[in-house]
Parts: sequence; structure tokens; C-alpha cells
Amino acid sequence: MPKDGLIDLSPAELVAALTQPFQAGKALDLTGRRITGAVDLSGLELCGFDLSGSVFEGPVTMNKTRFWGLTWFRDCRFAGPFTAREALFLHDLRVDGADFAGEVTLTRAEARGTVVLDHARFAAPAWLDRVQVLSSLSMAQTRFDGPVSLEETEAYGGLWADRTVFAGRLQAAGMEVHGRTWIRGAQVAPAGPSAPPVAPLARQIRSYGYIWS
Repeated sequence: MPKDGLIDLSPAELVAALTQPFQAGKALDLTGRRITGAVDLSGLELCGFDLSGSVFEGPVTMNKTRFWGLTWFRDCRFAGPFTAREALFLHDLRVDGADFAGEVTLTRAEARGTVVLDHARFAAPAWLDRVQVLSSLSMAQTRFDGPVSLEETEAYGGLWADRTVFAGRLQAAGMEVHGRTWIRGAQVAPAGPSAPPVAPLARQIRSYGYIWS
């Protein structure tokens, strides 16, 4: 085993593992891997998996991918873009503690379970717009260093953004939260001198429940 404790896994080997038939109540243990190149899972149907603690050295593309089970990227490191446009997550998507060096795109994705971004760090733009989350969207103590779009995203189980840092421009116009909206301690950077003003997060969200701010 390498000195850093990670097990090398090629993109082809990863695709072969994740495209095994889905079995309810089971998830592949692929924790602590180093994926050595670009990964393209677009349009595929994947089984449940846990890739926690892994490092992805190239871009990860999962457009219109169907995730049948657990989708765990907890504490992962992504050196390139992470794209899951129009993906369908039939269970939980967890990227808590992950570090994204490149742009992240989840535009028009649908999650039937929870989406957990807690303690993650986004160094580049994050496109989380028009996402439909049937459970809760959690981003407690997450840090966004680049611009963020949550425009027209729907979170039916609530939004948890406790002490979240939006260091870049935040757009959440048309966002709907059905349930508890917790944004206490959230920090939103002011607009630059030449940019139009940004409304406070609580005013951008259309909430159908209680707001704690």
C-alpha cells in the first residue's frame, strides 16, 4: 500500500465497480482510493457506494447519471471540476468535509434523499441552481470562496446553513424552502463596488416554514 494509505484505482476500474447491479441495503466500500485520471460516469446507472476519503486527480463528470443507492464522497479531495448536471440521486448525496478545487455544477439535479455539504470547501464557482431536494439541504459551516448560485432550487425538507460562509457573490433568487430554514451565523460577502447590490439571504428565499436568522 502507498505511504499515504490510498489505494490507486483507474477510472476504468471505478466505472466497472460502480456499474455493478444495485442491491438494496448494500453499498460498495471504496473508501480511501486515489482515482488516477478523468472520470466520466455520464448517463450510467450506478449502485450504492462509499468513496469517502478518496482523492480524484482529474475531473469528475456525472451528467444525467442515475444513482440508485448511497452516494458518499465524504472527506474527498477533487482536483478538477465536479459536474452532475441533471443527475438523479435516489438516496442521499453526501460530500460533507470534501474539498473542491474546481468548479462544481449540480444544475437541475434531483435528490430523493438528503444533500449534505456540511464543512465542505468550494474554491471555485458552485452552480447549485434549479436543484430539487425532496429531503433536506444541509450546508452547515460550509465555505464557498467563489460565487454561488442557488437560484430556483427547492428544498422540501428544509435548509440548514448554520455559520455557512459565502465569500463570493451569492444568488438565491427564486429559491424555495418547504420546512425549517436555519441560516443563523451565515456570512454573505457584500457586492463589489461595480456590482449591483445583493439582497440578504433571508430575503432571497421564499420560505414556507420558520426562518432562524
